[in-house]
Amino acid sequence: MKYAFPLIRHLDDIDRHRDAGLMHEAFKRGERHNGTIVYDYAYMDNQVFPPIGATQFAALARELRGLTFDAKNGALLSRPYQKFFNAGEREETLATNLPLADRHLVLEKLDGSMIHAFIRPDGALAFATRWGVSDIARQALAWYETQDGDGAGRAALRDLVVAGLTPIFEWTSPENIVVVRHAAPALTLTGLRERETGDHVAYAQLADHARRLRVPLVRAFDSIADWDSFSARAFAETEGEGYVVRFDDGHMLKVKNTLYARVHKFKAHLAQPKDAAEIIVSGALDDMLPHLSAAERSKIEAYRDCLRARLSATASRLAETIARAREEITTQDPRERQKLFWTLYAAPLGAALSGSAVDVWLERRDAFAAIDLLVLKNTSANARFQQIVAALDLPELAFGFDGDQ
Repeated sequence: MKYAFPLIRHLDDIDRHRDAGLMHEAFKRGERHNGTIVYDYAYMDNQVFPPIGATQFAALARELRGLTFDAKNGALLSRPYQKFFNAGEREETLATNLPLADRHLVLEKLDGSMIHAFIRPDGALAFATRWGVSDIARQALAWYETQDGDGAGRAALRDLVVAGLTPIFEWTSPENIVVVRHAAPALTLTGLRERETGDHVAYAQLADHARRLRVPLVRAFDSIADWDSFSARAFAETEGEGYVVRFDDGHMLKVKNTLYARVHKFKAHLAQPKDAAEIIVSGALDDMLPHLSAAERSKIEAYRDCLRARLSATASRLAETIARAREEITTQDPRERQKLFWTLYAAPLGAALSGSAVDVWLERRDAFAAIDLLVLKNTSANARFQQIVAALDLPELAFGFDGDQ
């Protein structure tokens, strides 16, 4: 699970791999109105993050989860955490492959939204989630500004960014509920990362930075003496989210602790094809995989890959239709453009896809996100799901799980 973090200095370091066709289609390059370009991934399967060494892009792929650049000059602006995985989710994080003899700490895994700080091209301090300056990120920054009355914390934050670091936090609040309900808002420092090299500042140095930033520091616990006893205790816990095992070199893995109850619920849900599709499209499957038998895992992964392939093909067809419309509709009159688009391009796609086509045409979201949203909106009832299955020719999952885990 350990490897050398790749050196990244410029947008070209990523774009050249995209231009060469080495990047999985799940990765998205988003151009933002604030003058930034953000790389992130839209969904997850076994091919999105290949094992290190499997391809020349494998190490860089793990960095594309909020990597932010200046759109004008290509400068790297922010480098949040690399992609890391649940214990037992992949071969590299199986218990037998964990380098627990290496120096490490166990950190509390907070149940909120990862926030990273950077300086925008216009010089303003910004907070961002993985996909850029989102509503949640703005909420976190607004709260931080009210807490940091004289601006000393923000000045310290700016100094860190100017020094070439990316400050990374977890934002938790009563309004931002993932699973755990929080009584009060909090912005917690979880790490500092060197932008170009990807190196992580040692946990022992973070306390001083947290004090200057006027935020709490994520809690740390002793290293793991025995994996079996630690993981059994962690999985059995019912409060909080779990733990992050962080090695001194910055490599990490997740151990989530509320999963037993969620796995039982997950397995019950999979009796209904609509719920299986919802779990996969929403991205919830990754947390469940370590707790399935080999046979169960094989079946659900095969279904996931089949479903994703079909959704990807549909999204590509939708994107091609929009691109053709943009090229062929030449009138500049907004009402006429919209009328022509609906009549000649959206409506012929059929009732199921026409609304998604309008979303992409109006740049509300890209084609892949629009198709995912379409499926998720139709998983609330069996009848609605069957309609979307028929319209998009989607595969369905139909099998039971092994035993009662």
